[in-house]
Amino acid sequence: MKWVKGTIAAAGVFAALLLGAGCETLGPETNSSTDKDRLGAIEIKINDLVLDYVSCLDGDKTDWKYFTVPGEGKIAVTFAFDEPAAGGTVVIRKPTGEEMYRLPFKPGSRNIQIFDAIPGHYYLEIFCEAYKSEYTVEVSIP
Repeated sequence: MKWVKGTIAAAGVFAALLLGAGCETLGPETNSSTDKDRLGAIEIKINDLVLDYVSCLDGDKTDWKYFTVPGEGKIAVTFAFDEPAAGGTVVIRKPTGEEMYRLPFKPGSRNIQIFDAIPGHYYLEIFCEAYKSEYTVEVSIP
């Protein structure tokens, strides 16, 4: 009986080693470009519609964008993810990087956040929790 248990355990370890050798796990940002963090954020112009892509499966989980507010007033951030199961989220951050709003994508409704802004750079952290999805984001003056 001990021999059978030992043989089964050894076979399991061997199989795990073989499977592990053939599969590479991608880290969340393995294939990201420079926009994987706030330092590499890509500029979005006010009133431009931006189409981009995030993927937990392909190692490009997070995109960072920034926009410049020229003067005090209201700003609207509107967004949509093509794949609802991806768990897409947009985080609006102050010029200092502090989180202002965390906006999970809600299919079937308009995803918009309007807020009072002062002049400066604001950041958008855009990511998915699972799978992959294209997304659209627009920053505008309502």
